[in-house]
Amino acid sequence: MDITPQEENMIKALREAELPPLFVLIRMRSDILNDTVNVDEGRRDDVVQALEKYIGPLWGDYHDGKHSNTEE
Repeated sequence: MDITPQEENMIKALREAELPPLFVLIRMRSDILNDTVNVDEGRRDDVVQALEKYIGPLWGDYHDGKHSNTEE
């Protein structure tokens, strides 16, 4: 998948902001899913599916870590 200069700038900005990766992935997924003007439907579905593949395990790890902290 090719990365456009705009996408590269967005990635750099997110890294500089030091936001939690899970937050960034979920936010990007939502933005892409709802962007019917700038992202064509075929690409949007592919990107959203790829992001969901990465979000699933991180979300599980997040909840496992949160659950284990409350047990201590």
